[in-house]
Amino acid sequence: MIFGFLEARPEKKNEQLLKLYWNRAAVKRELRDLRRERYDLLDKLKEQEAAIARAREQLEGLERLLTNPLAAANAMVYFQLRHLWDTAAQRLEQFANDLEIQREKRERRQLRDAALAKRGRRLEAIAAKLTELEHKAAGLESEKRRLEQRLKRSNFLLKILHGPKLKRRIRGLANGQVVLAQRIDELKDLVVKIEGEPLPELEGLSLESRRLINTAVIALAQHFVVHFAEHDLALLAKATTERAVADMKFGDRRDCDRMVERIREKLNELKQQNFAEAVRRRTEALMLDIRYRNETDAVPIPECVEQIPVSLEADQPARRASDAPIKINVLTDDYWDLLSALR
Repeated sequence: MIFGFLEARPEKKNEQLLKLYWNRAAVKRELRDLRRERYDLLDKLKEQEAAIARAREQLEGLERLLTNPLAAANAMVYFQLRHLWDTAAQRLEQFANDLEIQREKRERRQLRDAALAKRGRRLEAIAAKLTELEHKAAGLESEKRRLEQRLKRSNFLLKILHGPKLKRRIRGLANGQVVLAQRIDELKDLVVKIEGEPLPELEGLSLESRRLINTAVIALAQHFVVHFAEHDLALLAKATTERAVADMKFGDRRDCDRMVERIREKLNELKQQNFAEAVRRRTEALMLDIRYRNETDAVPIPECVEQIPVSLEADQPARRASDAPIKINVLTDDYWDLLSALR
């Protein structure tokens, strides 16, 4: 017994060493993960500090601009144009979200209706089978009672002659009733199971819906370009997303005041505008020429929207210079942050 204890000690010691080794390895892994996390946090801190420094520089530059009345007037136009851009971008994103919700509701309803219709057909088939089995069961019960009555009314001699045969038939009918009852119960359980099955959930918009949404969003982006085309407001708003405030000049104080007034007028018109019909007609016009790179793409190729027709009347050629198509590709130039609104 003592020798056995002495032999067990090295094994126990080896086990303890192994546990210590694994614990040490686990601690090293945790330490490595903590170091990696620390480095990631330091990188994020540096990025945040750099962003704060850039924001501070921009604020100081803006303060210097505002000390000059003419520069301040130009800055006012610049930020009004940025507000114009942001307003159009928000309307575009909201429009895309609303369309997506509508299509999701429609596709979810279609999916549930199809599932309910399929369930109804299955239940109708089972109901017909149940009716048939119950009719057979009733027939067996009627035949069984008739034979039992016949056996009961038979005299002694008839019972001897026909009794065994009648009893076998009665037992066969009873066995058939049991089988039919089991089958009926199975079908009833199946009905309960089918009625309790969850309806399918929509996993995502279909390609057709995504293409329709994207086409409508492109149509709205083009509509905004046409709306803000006067006085080149659309082009100037796009420029403010690519250039700093100090790099853009809009003229003297009077020119700047006039530009601010024009921007506000166009924004007010946009707020009061019901553009649903215009976007619908523009969407229908786009769908005639829209093309995709492959069968699985939901975003059309940019070449389809190289120009924006101002007038949607195809049979009426442009009679004025202002009616000529606008050579702006809203997809390529990402007007109103269009690419982020596409599905």
